[in-house]
Amino acid sequence: MLFARCDDRLVHGQVLFKWVDHEQIKKIIIVDDKTASDIIEKQMIQMTKPKNCEVSFLTSSQMDQIQADTNNKSMVLFKNIHLACHFVQQYHLASLNLGRMASGIGKTKVLSNLFLTSEESQRLLDTINQGIRVYSQMVPEDEAIDLETYLRREAK
Repeated sequence: MLFARCDDRLVHGQVLFKWVDHEQIKKIIIVDDKTASDIIEKQMIQMTKPKNCEVSFLTSSQMDQIQADTNNKSMVLFKNIHLACHFVQQYHLASLNLGRMASGIGKTKVLSNLFLTSEESQRLLDTINQGIRVYSQMVPEDEAIDLETYLRREAK
């Protein structure tokens, strides 16, 4: 089973101590070109990962190598919304979880920790239109917020 999450921080406390336990994750797959080529960042992530959880790093061009393990759940982490949407559509996943996406030039505030460009919003709407649930939920204890209404309002 695959659990897809897009968060500009990739691996951090919420992922390591909340989502891994809640979703019973056995493998974290990070899909990010910069991280996959950064030896120091990869070592830091490897040092902080839970002992019972494997971590692998892929570039965007390698993400088609991801295999769904029917016995163990894997979390696939992205920094890039376009890649995350492509992935969930390609693998016909039921949902995409969004964590924090920081503010920046050309981004609009959607929720308190979610800022998107118009292109990202449209890509998420396209994903929703394919029957995939897109929601924001920082930690499992928080209420999941379906983003369809927010994104459609922004698109007007």
